[in-house]
Amino acid sequence: MGFPILRLGFAYCEAGGWDAVMGVRLEVIAPDRRSLPRSPCAYLPIQLLEMQDMNQILNGTSPAPPLYMKEGRTTWVRVYNYISDKNVTAHWHGLSQRTAPFSDGTPLISQWPIAPGEYFDYEIRPEVGDAGTYFYHSHVGFQAVTAYGPLIVEEASATRPYHYDDDISITIADYYDRLDTDIEAGLVANPFQWSGEPQAIVLNGRSGSASFGEAVDDSCKPAVITVEPDKTYRVRFSGNTAISFVFLAIEGHENLTIIEADGEYTKPANTDHIQLASGQRFSALLKTKTQEELDKEGKSSYWIRYENRDRPTNVSGYALLQYQSSPTVTEATNELPAELPDSPPVTLSRDLAEYTQWLEYTLEPLSPKEAFPAASEVTRTVYITVHQHVVDGFYNGSWQGQLQWVANNLTWTEPTLEAQNFEPYLVTAYKSGTTPDYDAAMANGGWDPVTRAWPALVGEVLDIVWLSNSGPSGGFDFHPMHAHGTHYWDLGSGNGTYDAVENEKRFANYTPARRDTTQLYRYIVSGEADRTSGWRAWRIRVTKDNVGAWGMHCHILGHMVMGMQTVWVFGNATDILTEIPHPYIDGYLEYGGSAYGNDTYDPLVFPFFGS
Repeated sequence: MGFPILRLGFAYCEAGGWDAVMGVRLEVIAPDRRSLPRSPCAYLPIQLLEMQDMNQILNGTSPAPPLYMKEGRTTWVRVYNYISDKNVTAHWHGLSQRTAPFSDGTPLISQWPIAPGEYFDYEIRPEVGDAGTYFYHSHVGFQAVTAYGPLIVEEASATRPYHYDDDISITIADYYDRLDTDIEAGLVANPFQWSGEPQAIVLNGRSGSASFGEAVDDSCKPAVITVEPDKTYRVRFSGNTAISFVFLAIEGHENLTIIEADGEYTKPANTDHIQLASGQRFSALLKTKTQEELDKEGKSSYWIRYENRDRPTNVSGYALLQYQSSPTVTEATNELPAELPDSPPVTLSRDLAEYTQWLEYTLEPLSPKEAFPAASEVTRTVYITVHQHVVDGFYNGSWQGQLQWVANNLTWTEPTLEAQNFEPYLVTAYKSGTTPDYDAAMANGGWDPVTRAWPALVGEVLDIVWLSNSGPSGGFDFHPMHAHGTHYWDLGSGNGTYDAVENEKRFANYTPARRDTTQLYRYIVSGEADRTSGWRAWRIRVTKDNVGAWGMHCHILGHMVMGMQTVWVFGNATDILTEIPHPYIDGYLEYGGSAYGNDTYDPLVFPFFGS
């Protein structure tokens, strides 16, 4: 059977340009064409494609097309790697605990990566209660700067906890006019070479840096979000940035109501703007103006303004909320604005004390999936201090040598481990029954010095406290901290030193929402060297339902490449190992094994969630 070829081209108007023609092969296969489950499950193909002098993309566009899944339904996603010389994976951000073994998409943690010319079948089954906003992206190197796309989990039934008329997806990302491979090489080089700041922040693939009349290409124009009068929309905001911490507001529409954070419904919380760090997602209800209000204001277009924060370069852009035409509105009123505003029509806070408190100790679960563990149930508290570390060099106003990010003096980077022929933790557990040494980790600040992993036992309740340290330069950064494997109860954040007793008082009449990505804020730009200031705390219950090998890391791509990743192994080998019979299990345990297909070989894969 032949495959349709879709070719499209686009260009950014930023310095350097980005012009390319992309060949994309899209394949839709019914379940009965596979040697796998003949069950009523969806089958979704994804291809990761590399073009000459261009970054990686998924299914031909950046952002990639949205994927839709349903609660209680198994979805198989076939991910192709057509990159000639790079491994790839796909990670289902926020849905780790809903994937089959070897399907989290974390190379050297939960699976072997997909080799060039091969493909892998991911099996995902969201549970009832998982309806929400997620995304998918490559989890190799810096590839996720362009290789990402929205993922929506829909309710199993027609009943929804909040009423709205329609969905709007807003995906925020960064644009660099450099290849991801060049950026990655600089980040691990000696001497260290920083990636620099993005040239643009793109909303739904458009930078909004030029007006409709003056843009040299559509990708430079503002994205247009079309709405109807007197409707309620669920606006899904997804943070896919490589680094940018983005603030966004809509002219004349200050009536946003948060109803979801990181894939879980929350009690309603009102806000007039959105703050979005890499990895975070929020849904907000937007009530549009009535036709009478539009007529009175004499307009049908309202600017959406977005700006970054806490970086040395200010990057911003515009999108447009455009009301559909009405007989009572003149044709001229419905035309797109010819020019960008002379000055922003909305004001986004630059008050650090204000924006570091946005939605803190505010979001609560709408219907808790499980009870929030009390402080008396906490079995141990793990403090993890993150800071920069110079290898073979020093800091004297500029970096001399290689620069790493470390967590309790441990750095974890894929290229280094690949060079050491490192085996994925989950593969090791299945092959030899070996998991990290718990006692050795307890004597070493939480991580096992042999396996470089952080073990936790079933039945433990952990408080994990991330601490920000200024390192040798005295400079602080913000870090959106993300957890694979399970959602955690977010215990909040603060400046200074963490006080567990004082912080626990906040939960007397407040139940924190469960999250998978929350911000370790930067409270000051710089100070003394090696000073710790600022914290973010989580609470996690380790159960038989979340055992496995999971990453917990900063979601800034550059920081990940530089080593700001920790690997946690929940449970021992007996807890983790699921019965996967021979010969199926063998294909997952070797790089390029029989669970990975190619143009001449159909993979031998096991239906973990049943046939």
